[in-house]
Amino acid sequence: MQVRGVSYKAKDVSNTEKEGYVAILRANNIQDDGLNLSDLIYVEKSKVTNQQFIKAGDILICASSGSKHLVGKAAQAKKDLNMSFGAFCKVVRTDKLYTPYLGYFFKSQYYRRKISDLSAGANINNIRNEHLDQLQIPLPPIEIQRQIAKKLDIVSDVLSLRKKQLTELDNLTKAVFYDMFGDPVKNNKGWKMVQLSDCCHVNPKKSEIDYFTDDLEVSFISMADVSVNGEIDTSDIRKYKDVKKGFTYFYENDVLFAKITPCMENGKGAIARGLKNNIGFGSTEFHVLRPKEGISNSEWLYHLTILPIFRKTAEKNMKGSAGQKRVPASFFDKFLVPLPPIELQNKFADIIKPINEQKLLVRKAIEETQLLFDSLMNQYFSE
Repeated sequence: MQVRGVSYKAKDVSNTEKEGYVAILRANNIQDDGLNLSDLIYVEKSKVTNQQFIKAGDILICASSGSKHLVGKAAQAKKDLNMSFGAFCKVVRTDKLYTPYLGYFFKSQYYRRKISDLSAGANINNIRNEHLDQLQIPLPPIEIQRQIAKKLDIVSDVLSLRKKQLTELDNLTKAVFYDMFGDPVKNNKGWKMVQLSDCCHVNPKKSEIDYFTDDLEVSFISMADVSVNGEIDTSDIRKYKDVKKGFTYFYENDVLFAKITPCMENGKGAIARGLKNNIGFGSTEFHVLRPKEGISNSEWLYHLTILPIFRKTAEKNMKGSAGQKRVPASFFDKFLVPLPPIELQNKFADIIKPINEQKLLVRKAIEETQLLFDSLMNQYFSE
């Protein structure tokens, strides 16, 4: 069966939990790795029917959205929740098959392709009941469903553990940074405050590379090639003649800083490493920061730019209209930073080198596990 979510008006909503109210899940609570039970709103319990409470095995689906990328997004409840869901979502509930198996079907690429084709509306993308009713679900015997779900559970658990390990390594690096350098706003180490632009080049000029030949191969880095974890994909190789106009340029070990929303807010940035011929070109929505006087390497500079306080300060200085805001280059003239001694910067780079090496190994393991998971999903859920 399909259950539509709770309808409510803005005046009915509480942003804090209180007696007589029920937590409401929305599309933002539906994540690839399951239901995120933070960032909740609350409505009066009288507005929620018994059917609209989330039960173990329920598949919560984003049924309406202005974004075709979001509509159809789904996640499964692993246990009964004393929560409900909003009207732009719906629940698929069944006792006809093994529900963990059904949960994996709704994570498959086959499902996403089918629902994307079916859900186009005039002004908003919608999933109607008949769209889900029309889905063809591979339906082996119940025991085979259990075996498939168990195998996918094992691989999914390994993937989650490795992602958690990567997060812990990221947190370790942040802890080392704060321990060695303190809070860059409070300057509790008492170091000399300098403009960030005084100790790094901001967006180096292309005139310095006029000697490049047109057939020189370089890496091309789009915004999509940089993750919020600082990973960078350098596999796109192009010739200099094809990128010398209309793109940002950078060298090996330059720091890339996404200047637009939402990429800037999400922490997108990286140290440019592994570039073809040590040269990269890419999105003009990156600011390029290159260490100069006072900065011995890129590690301290990069980790400074991904601190929450740095991002929040940059956000406050954004220019432009809503949805098109950017961090101007002049921000780096305004941002004052306590400049640590060169020796301490070098020590920081030495300390986090083995952490970075471990992160590379974990990322490789994540990629391999993801490939296995995707392969199994295609094997079990495909046309």
